[in-house]
Amino acid sequence: MRGIYHGLCVNCEGVISDDRLLQLGVCEKCVEEAEAPRSWEQLLKVLREKGRLYFAEEIFLFHQRLREFSLFFKRAVGQRMWSLQETWARRILLNSNFSIVAPTGVGKTVLGTVSALYFAVNGRKSYIIVPTALLVQQVVERLGVFSERLGVNPKTLCYHAGMSDSERREALERAARGEFDILITTERFLISHFDVVGNKVFDFVFVDDVDSFLKSPKNIDKVMKLLGFSDEIIASAFRIIELRREASRLRRMGKSPEQVLNEVERLRSQIEEYKRQNKIGLLVVSGATVKARRTKRIKLFEELLNFQIGFKPDFLRNIKDYYLTVEASPEQHVLSLIQRFGGGCLIFVPSVLGREYVARLSAFLNANGVRAYAYMKMDEEMLERFQNGEYEVLVGVASYRSPLARGIDLPERIRYVIFAGVPRTEIRLSWDEYNPVKLLTLLKNVREFLEANMQDRASQVINALRRVVPVNRQTVENIREALEKGFALEGFDEYVRRVVLEARNFLKEALTPKVVEAISRSREVSLKQRGGEFFLVVADPVAYVQASGRASRMFAGGITRGASFILVDDEKAFYALKKQLEFMLGEFSPIKFSLKAVERWFRGIDEDRRTIRDIREGKISKRLRDYIKTALLVVESPTKARTISRFFGKPFRRKIENITVFEVSAGEFVLNIVASMGHIYDLVLNEGFHGVKVEDGRFTPIYDFIKKCRKCGDQFTGLDFCPKCKSQEYYSKKELVKAMRKIALEVNCVFVATDPDIEGEKIAYDVYCSLHPMNKRIERLEFHEITKKAFLQAIKERREINLKMVEAQLVRRIEDRWIGFELSQKLWHRFQNYRLSAGRVQTPVLGWIIERINESRKKKRVLSAVLSNGLRVSIENPTLPFPSQNLEEQLKNLKARIVDLTTEERTLHPPPPYTTDTLLRDASARLGFPATKTMMIAQDLFEMGLCTYHRTDATTVSTVGIGIAKEYIQERFPSLFVPRRYAVEGAHECIRPTRAIDVERLKNLISLGLLHFPKRLTHDHFQLYDLIFKRFIASQMREARLIYQKFRILVDGNEASMENPVSVVSEGFNVVLPVKTANPVEEGEYTIKFARILRLPAARPFTQGEIIALMREKGIGRPSTYAKIVSTILERNYAVERKNKLISTPLGFKVYMYLCQNFGKYTSEETTRRLELLMDLVEQGKADYNEILKELYQEILEIRKV
Repeated sequence: MRGIYHGLCVNCEGVISDDRLLQLGVCEKCVEEAEAPRSWEQLLKVLREKGRLYFAEEIFLFHQRLREFSLFFKRAVGQRMWSLQETWARRILLNSNFSIVAPTGVGKTVLGTVSALYFAVNGRKSYIIVPTALLVQQVVERLGVFSERLGVNPKTLCYHAGMSDSERREALERAARGEFDILITTERFLISHFDVVGNKVFDFVFVDDVDSFLKSPKNIDKVMKLLGFSDEIIASAFRIIELRREASRLRRMGKSPEQVLNEVERLRSQIEEYKRQNKIGLLVVSGATVKARRTKRIKLFEELLNFQIGFKPDFLRNIKDYYLTVEASPEQHVLSLIQRFGGGCLIFVPSVLGREYVARLSAFLNANGVRAYAYMKMDEEMLERFQNGEYEVLVGVASYRSPLARGIDLPERIRYVIFAGVPRTEIRLSWDEYNPVKLLTLLKNVREFLEANMQDRASQVINALRRVVPVNRQTVENIREALEKGFALEGFDEYVRRVVLEARNFLKEALTPKVVEAISRSREVSLKQRGGEFFLVVADPVAYVQASGRASRMFAGGITRGASFILVDDEKAFYALKKQLEFMLGEFSPIKFSLKAVERWFRGIDEDRRTIRDIREGKISKRLRDYIKTALLVVESPTKARTISRFFGKPFRRKIENITVFEVSAGEFVLNIVASMGHIYDLVLNEGFHGVKVEDGRFTPIYDFIKKCRKCGDQFTGLDFCPKCKSQEYYSKKELVKAMRKIALEVNCVFVATDPDIEGEKIAYDVYCSLHPMNKRIERLEFHEITKKAFLQAIKERREINLKMVEAQLVRRIEDRWIGFELSQKLWHRFQNYRLSAGRVQTPVLGWIIERINESRKKKRVLSAVLSNGLRVSIENPTLPFPSQNLEEQLKNLKARIVDLTTEERTLHPPPPYTTDTLLRDASARLGFPATKTMMIAQDLFEMGLCTYHRTDATTVSTVGIGIAKEYIQERFPSLFVPRRYAVEGAHECIRPTRAIDVERLKNLISLGLLHFPKRLTHDHFQLYDLIFKRFIASQMREARLIYQKFRILVDGNEASMENPVSVVSEGFNVVLPVKTANPVEEGEYTIKFARILRLPAARPFTQGEIIALMREKGIGRPSTYAKIVSTILERNYAVERKNKLISTPLGFKVYMYLCQNFGKYTSEETTRRLELLMDLVEQGKADYNEILKELYQEILEIRKV
């Protein structure tokens, strides 16, 4: 038993041990140990017999309904549900509204149909809405087959265009009278005959092909009424949507939206109350891809039913990217590829060539025997003709707006794509523009060519433009007229006008001939002149991803293989495309065309299409169709959740128990991502021995949910009010656990991806214990960098919870609580101050600060002089033959001599990559960051996928890290790359960047919109990233060779020795981390230009970075605790920070002396170091954590006696 948890018994929500949680989740008060049942059924029976069945009944009934539905499904369909179908069934049985985005062939319609039948058998009404009359008939036929197999006879009613007039009249009459259990119609029925069913409330509505359904957005209002929402509540939801837009507009204008948001909360409370008081039906919408625009009505799903429609899996691709260089027009190459590889091809021409070229290429192909169609606008009839083989290829423009590049999902038909030229676009190089979107596009692409001082200004203008786009045409026209005629506008239009004016003025100033020349020299951007104007020609990576993605789609067996051919007609654009796609996708390495390799890949492409065909025809095995599973993924923070979800496209959100869940498809798994917001539980205050149960020589921590005050942000446990500000408004992690338990019931498995250290392992164990009663398939993911590649690798290498790491955290937390509480109480009694605290590590660190301050009070005399050759000299404790008051006058007659000058060449090795302590030290010294700020920013960089994990004492560089350094160095300094491992024992790696992107490149990629992060990167983020990046790159570079001068300076019997690097012989890491050199000197006699005597401290007070370096050196504290220890000393006013130096206070001195005199044995440096080593041994599995706690317990009892 490693813990006792308050509130986790699934039946009485009482206290329960981890052992019991890992059995059936019911505490000893509900069921005694001797009669512990082995199954849910037995448990339910025992609880009922004893009259102790409480909250568990809902869970037991869910399992009962799931078993019942599973059997119902198997009898109806003739086989068990697949994993995805079971997840959807679980959600339906849990009464959750949701959106299904899944490929054709995984049984969406079958699940919806069986669900409607299940509701009908249980006396509830269902409505199935499909896109076509043919599908209505198919669903009716399927319902008939299923009903016959089940031996039931529900009242089924359908309506479609294929029925006779009399059949339609009869159907409408029956519908009006409510004579049906299941209604099946097309969405057209809602437009033409809503009045017939508008007064009905359905228990279950299933919308098959939501894209077709949403072509008439007013269908959404109608479905909401059919689910039981009144016109007034729907109007309130619309009002919320308008208010949210207003709040967004106010934020963009720099105004407070507080009043608007208060009204939003009032209306939301009104809606929630209505849902509690009224019967509301269940809605499930389904589609292979959901392409719906987020219109005002689409947002009704979010406001009334707590889910968003669909997600975009843009970055899920299984494509080989091939390229061929073309000298002239690419038409003949396109024709050759089609003749070789056949139909099922989409052809994209660069947007710079336009529609005229699309028509020309299409005509050329038709003239040469290839059935081609120029696809300029969305045309479903032509898509159908392409799908059935009438057309072999479709030709369109390579643009993210192109109908051919977005929204087409034909995995069985589309095998490959051809880019008849590198996808690229033109941007007019002029400040004379009124449309903020066009101004933004231009600024994003010229920013990197501006001078350094202008780049920061450009970023500010870009951010201002981003806050106002998109804008409608009328606003653009209003701005144009206002700027041309010189008058102001009102409201938001005036705000946009000012932003546009600022952008125009900036561009007028920034677009100099020097900038145009810099653009013309670029490796990535071309400059063309036409009609007296310049145009930038830039690669279009977004268009490439969207267009090529048509050939690789999700299906029941995974992601189809596809091919993309790029005909390279612009080398600069192709180079830029490669670089930008590498940044966007993480990896992108196009392959030079080789016929044999391509033919081999096409065999796999065609095998996937045959599989899809077999799935559609019902010939494929269950094993393949069960490829996609669902998982709950628990991480610590919303930032981490958003970063991971964006690896796979745009996620959609749903709310469960007021907790946001990000849902996205990662190929093999559909992930439901939830943030734990750090630890979920902490030790209680008023039970056991300071929150630890002591019994029979065993020590078991007692945990309760962490609560956070909504007013002051303080965290606490066990109380119903904030101990700091006494507010009763707080958020409890109990809500989070409820939500996670509900999701755990839905999914096939649970992954816990908390940080890779003992704190992260403890959070993982807490999640494991909390969710185990709901889902026993719980596994740990560990990764030290948040990249798509590292994440997918972690899924492959998932493991069990490391209990030794959990035990190490238990020892650390209990020791911290015991020693902290005992010593703090002593301090409270002694000083009558209840804000004071003490800790085992904190005390010696405070002692070092005090000791250094005492040393700094001792002064030393220093002669500081500047010689006539410019050399600065310092001589400690000089002896001079005259009083120091007349120093400057007297020194005019003195000479300084440089003697014993020697010169030698030295090899200077680069410093190793950062560890936590060295990063904190340098961030303090170079950036002036306090330790807590550095750790907070480093946490952001880690969670946004920019740097590896920042709590580490290892300098080890992985193979991936060496690859990143190699890519960056070989492109810029080809001869200077020298890989180094810096290997130390342990699993952790150094702190390093996750990509070969320096800070300027990073800023530019963000400006271009190619990199998106869940949080805005500030100047501080960029500074720290730059520090980490340069240090790491330098560590993988050649040594530098420098000339050093060593000499002595003599001034009237006083002497000082100096040595300085004076020149670089051979460049190395110093090109990234410059080595400061001095001017060389010569032996001889020099006059003294300036001198003064200084009284300086014998030792300087510590900076935060220096004290942390000392902690590392002396072996106390750990990477996860360094910053916290320093911040606690400052918070308790034991020390203050002045000019980046730590100065002990009188209070700090008194507290330290009291602790040393009375408890020195327990807070000494040696005792603390020994305990840290013991904790490390527990983590390594070499020591028993309970034995260490026994020893600590005896120690605490001794402290009590003092």
